[in-house]
Amino acid sequence: MESNAALEQAIENNPDDKASYSVLADWLQTRGDPRGELIALQLSGADGAELMKKHADAFLGDLAEHAQTHDGEGRETFTWKYGFIDSARLTHNHYLANDKVELADVLRTLLAHPSGRFLREITFTFNNDPNEHNLQSLIDVLAEKPRPTLRSLHFGDFKYAGAAREEDRGEDTEISWYSVGNLAELWKHTPNLERVIIQTGSAESAMAGGTQLGEIALPKLRHFEYRTGGLEQVNAQAIATMRTPALEHLDVWFGSESYGGDAGPDVVDTILARTDLPKLRHLGIMNCAFVDGLVPDFARSPLVARLAELDLSLGCLTDEGAAAFAENRAGFERLEQLDVQYNMLSSDGLATLREVAKKVIDEHQRSGEDHYVAVGE
Repeated sequence: MESNAALEQAIENNPDDKASYSVLADWLQTRGDPRGELIALQLSGADGAELMKKHADAFLGDLAEHAQTHDGEGRETFTWKYGFIDSARLTHNHYLANDKVELADVLRTLLAHPSGRFLREITFTFNNDPNEHNLQSLIDVLAEKPRPTLRSLHFGDFKYAGAAREEDRGEDTEISWYSVGNLAELWKHTPNLERVIIQTGSAESAMAGGTQLGEIALPKLRHFEYRTGGLEQVNAQAIATMRTPALEHLDVWFGSESYGGDAGPDVVDTILARTDLPKLRHLGIMNCAFVDGLVPDFARSPLVARLAELDLSLGCLTDEGAAAFAENRAGFERLEQLDVQYNMLSSDGLATLREVAKKVIDEHQRSGEDHYVAVGE
């Protein structure tokens, strides 16, 4: 592909602007570059599959052998938008794939390829052994230099055994065994991230060391989820104090002490005391064993008073917590939705909550005989 720095910079600055792609398409077509035609086709709503097949060397080259995932599932690795690879799903499970692959090399090739010029989203699953290897080699590739086009990163998109929610349930691995790696150096190289999801075990439970977040400063981040069976204090503090002024959606799973979850109510208090998250409308304090005792804190928090949605699913909310909601109902007058799925509420407790919030999502209550979070191992 021929290069036009000014036109490419316009797309980099605003990757949703169809007009910028159209101008680049015209410029490329005048030079006989097939990517110009592909951009035009995909702008019109066509997939351009025949054109891509005809010019496979130009559009994929060394990436062709990685067009399907290396995990035995044979899913499409790349999705295309306006003539370029828009998202990639990178995974290699050596138990299910017959080939030997270094995913770090695949990622480096993708980032250097003209088709990956405007890559916006990457989903990572496994990097060889699902339990014994983390994603560090891939993280290190991303952190080699600035990646201004990236908007979304999902670390650990896998189904795990023992999941409470049906959509999470699978036999890929246990959530507690899975490791991501050290992300501390990555954030400064991805300043335009808008969405981050991390699913992981802790340093105590995971075979390859869990996850280390480091200091997070992402000015454009709108959506952040940290899913775990054991939230460590150091990572909890990193989340509670991250500098994300554009944040709209925050989910934090706490988990069990048995799986390295040593973060406590003080972390939630730090979040609830924040005055610098003016756009936050959804807060999830999820998979939390001590949620009953947090209800008065929620009611007193100016941050919660501005929320549209409060998600307390997967935790240990009981009728005692429901009663606390009723006693402090004035603090929840603006709340539009309360999610208490997979907690430990009786029919009476659920009826109490329905008098507090406009909409209560309350399916799949668990037995309260054993006080445990829904996701640990």
